[in-house]
Amino acid sequence: MRDNKIVKLIKNQEEEGLKALSEKYEKLLVYIATGILGNNWEDIEECVNDTYLKVWKHIEDFDFQKASFKTYLSVIVRNTSINRLRKISKIEGMAQKEELSDLAAEYVDQKQNVELSMEHKENMEVLNRIIGGLKKKERELVLRRYYYFQSSKEIAFHMGMSVNAVDSKLSRLRKQMKKEYDILAGE
Repeated sequence: MRDNKIVKLIKNQEEEGLKALSEKYEKLLVYIATGILGNNWEDIEECVNDTYLKVWKHIEDFDFQKASFKTYLSVIVRNTSINRLRKISKIEGMAQKEELSDLAAEYVDQKQNVELSMEHKENMEVLNRIIGGLKKKERELVLRRYYYFQSSKEIAFHMGMSVNAVDSKLSRLRKQMKKEYDILAGE
């Protein structure tokens, strides 16, 4: 079923829309949540279900002009999973899973006021321009690490690289991207 049909059904509060959403995107949502939460199926399932609930309640906020439905869902499940990971870490007194990049930490911690929201949007546009300018393999490395929160080991496995090669390439890319960001953002 096409995304616009799914959105229309959900806007009309028809459960068929949620069923179609689940059939089309559940694997993607589980994949993103797993990348952040590890293999704790209970937490993954809860995040995916919370994503469905958020979409059901806030579908009026979705706009095809701003993003694809797939992107909208990915951001919701990603943020829901990160919040769940924080909750787990706080409850169990564990350190957060691996280090979050400065950019990802800034993205997650933004306050929801208009000024910061606008600044954040401008920063994300600059960052998206930088990421879009990377070579295909470099872009995949960055997205796998900082968007899907995959470990270096997972990235190495999927991309046919060694863990050391992944880590050193990501280190060089972070430095390169920071230089470009400082220039483009006018800092």
